Amino acid sequence: MSAKTMLPAILTALALSVFGAPASAQERWAAIAANHEDTATVVWATTKDQAKKLAVLACKQVSSTCTEKPASTNGMDNVFAIMCCTNPKKGCAAGVGANRSAALKEVKELFSDEGYSKCTLKSYFKAGNGEKG
Repeated sequence: MSAKTMLPAILTALALSVFGAPASAQERWAAIAANHEDTATVVWATTKDQAKKLAVLACKQVSSTCTEKPASTNGMDNVFAIMCCTNPKKGCAAGVGANRSAALKEVKELFSDEGYSKCTLKSYFKAGNGEKG
């Protein structure tokens, strides 16, 4: 094997020793479980199921009115919309979308499909950093 054919392997080995092995891309999921007090927070995990479980646990730390069906996304640019309704009974839910209007549309459809009315938008949260607003 000539030095010319060995050069790429040597450069790769040198780069790995200096910069470390390339990190595998790990998936990131955001989730939120809505509550009546509007105190829910966005949580993150490496799987959808884990994120949903953590969202419910996080909500239960601050409220006794948490939904058991959190919204989740692996799109960190997405937005959550939190809405609560009072008819036929109290209920809160979160919708997720690429922007505020898409998230709001999703949560409205969710409640409409279940026959809810007298609904109020509570807040929006950014999936990537959990900021409210």
